[in-house]
Amino acid sequence: MSTTTARTGRRPSSFLLHVDGELKEFWRSPITLAFIVLMPVMFYVGFGFAFRSEADAVRVVGDHEITQANLSFGGILGFALMSVAFANVAIGLAIRRHHGLFKRFRTTPVSPATVMGAYLVNTLLTAVIVLAVVTAIGLLGMGVTVDPARVPQLLAALVLGFVCMAPLGAAASLLPPNADAAVPMVNGIFFPAAFLAGGFVVLPLGDTVGAVVDLLPGRPLTVLIQGSLSESGPAWDWPSVWLLLAWSLLGTVAALRWFRWASEREPRGFGSARRKGSEDGG
Repeated sequence: MSTTTARTGRRPSSFLLHVDGELKEFWRSPITLAFIVLMPVMFYVGFGFAFRSEADAVRVVGDHEITQANLSFGGILGFALMSVAFANVAIGLAIRRHHGLFKRFRTTPVSPATVMGAYLVNTLLTAVIVLAVVTAIGLLGMGVTVDPARVPQLLAALVLGFVCMAPLGAAASLLPPNADAAVPMVNGIFFPAAFLAGGFVVLPLGDTVGAVVDLLPGRPLTVLIQGSLSESGPAWDWPSVWLLLAWSLLGTVAALRWFRWASEREPRGFGSARRKGSEDGG
């Protein structure tokens, strides 16, 4: 054994190296940080201070009585989770696919499970950090009060939300035809779904629209979060759990069935540059 090997010890595994690379790439991107990390914080500060004077007012939402502070807090938890686990995954995978990054990994000995696993680990760590930041803001400055007995239900709801949103994000990444369309198309799904879920304010949607919204994944996630933050009412809603698990299964099946490592279209300028080089060389 060489002196260098003995001094440095065992080399990190391929998976840990990929996780480290994902973390560095994510946290060094100002645009990604502004959109994924800072946006939920800014939304919470805006909504939180807008309703700060009514923080202790009790709202009746379905079967629950919940303070306005906790209602806003629950809304931002769901919004942040959907932002990181759904929108971030859908946009990130679509852009990487279009620019051929996944295709390059497929030409290496690294397994697809390592590549995708490292990406999802980074997404999970990012979600934990964002949720921890907004929780600190809520507890320290927005009048949020959480019943310790309901904390396990809150954590379980957030974990279940991640398990649901991440596969849906992977499936939604198949919709944009190229990198330029990824942000507007995904946000066109994400923002309406996040606000119609009723996390921030209770919207009068009507019976028909309300019945449709109740079936979307954002609504059962909001119900579970609000239940764990409420003053009274059931802390756990099993129909919402089964609905989230059904969406998780649907997203997983769709992502595995139609997932593509390479885009059907080459990145803009790539094909023309290659053809020009061939012509010049010929």
